Amino acid sequence: MGNFEVTPITKKIVLAVEGADEVNFFKVLLRQLGLEDLVDIKDIMGRYLYKEKIPLLVKTSGFEDVKVFAIVRDADKSAESAFKSIANILKKSGFNVPKKMNVFSSGSPKIGIYVMPGSGEQGMLEDLCLKTVKGNPAMKCVDNFFECIKKRKIEPKNISKAKVQVYLAAMPEIVNCIGLGAQKKYWNFESNELSDIKSFLNNFR
Repeated sequence: MGNFEVTPITKKIVLAVEGADEVNFFKVLLRQLGLEDLVDIKDIMGRYLYKEKIPLLVKTSGFEDVKVFAIVRDADKSAESAFKSIANILKKSGFNVPKKMNVFSSGSPKIGIYVMPGSGEQGMLEDLCLKTVKGNPAMKCVDNFFECIKKRKIEPKNISKAKVQVYLAAMPEIVNCIGLGAQKKYWNFESNELSDIKSFLNNFR
């Protein structure tokens, strides 16, 4: 459980995310948007724990003053299924949920559910980050590497996570996870690929 359910909420905007990598990624993104000081980011600690952690979160001291409650999770195999899963959890907690992903409902608090990588696509944060660096020369080397191992019938279970690791290994100072890569600005936070998630976060204003 960590300190999740006992750490008081001190801000009027709460953003619940799937894990530590997402916490680090969104800290950088919110800082770029000038929103970091307004948002209390909560780590759900895994996609299977939303059902358990969201009801705990809404009972946490300070939540009664929250004006905006946003939840982000990965689409994995189905963005629609991911959205419905979070929407159902929120409904059971008595919230007026949005009718579709990546927008906000009316009411107080207003509720938003963002499913990564966005646009209703399958995938996860790793896919979104890789999109931001698709024009980076290092990605040509990453793609060549995976063409090479494919010819040798080597198949990583999660190709996006594997590509992230190879890309990060090519950086000036190697880090071993996507969140630390965000802190190092190894992902392109100016990329147009982040337009949708930035628009979602700008609803915090």
